[in-house]
Amino acid sequence: MKRLIATAALATLVSSPAFAQSYQPGPHTGLYLGAGLGQSKLDNDTLDLLSDLGASTDDTDTAYKLFVGYDFNPNFSLEASYVDFGDFTASGSINGEPADGKASADGFGFALLGRLPIQHGFGIYGKVGLIAWDGKGSGNFTTTQGNRVQVLGSADGTDPFYGVGVEYVVNQVMVRAEYEYFDLRDQGEDFTIDLISAGIGYLF
Repeated sequence: MKRLIATAALATLVSSPAFAQSYQPGPHTGLYLGAGLGQSKLDNDTLDLLSDLGASTDDTDTAYKLFVGYDFNPNFSLEASYVDFGDFTASGSINGEPADGKASADGFGFALLGRLPIQHGFGIYGKVGLIAWDGKGSGNFTTTQGNRVQVLGSADGTDPFYGVGVEYVVNQVMVRAEYEYFDLRDQGEDFTIDLISAGIGYLF
């Protein structure tokens, strides 16, 4: 799946110039900004293991993002974003006592966006970028001696992400629907996140 999304995004970037002459509406160059809301889904080996052991896991949550970009021409843009992926949880029991855990992540992304304008304000796009992310986790459990323990942890890194989407522009308002794949890694463990979102923006 990761290779499919990356290939689609790269193909959109590379193919954009060939579609430049088919662009009908007035081309926009300059600044734009917007916000998006959607659902994130975490895929992680540790979370999967807890689920296999009988723990109750919630690997999805509401996510939101803010983005700002610059259109150099109808086909290419640079875009910066902030995304909050939400919280992911697990609960179960250890030694017969209740245990629970929670993880969250957010980050700042920077991407190159290639657009294929179609007509009447519609277009499709692909993006390839990097995200500087920060993650936090916590867990609560009871030891064999009967002591209640809380464990706190954090991680961060800079890793790639890919995305594809469709957008519609009318006057100076832009509406988007997109899928993004974030490939986060920490100490040899993958934390991949799928994000499906809808967004609205304004072209200056």
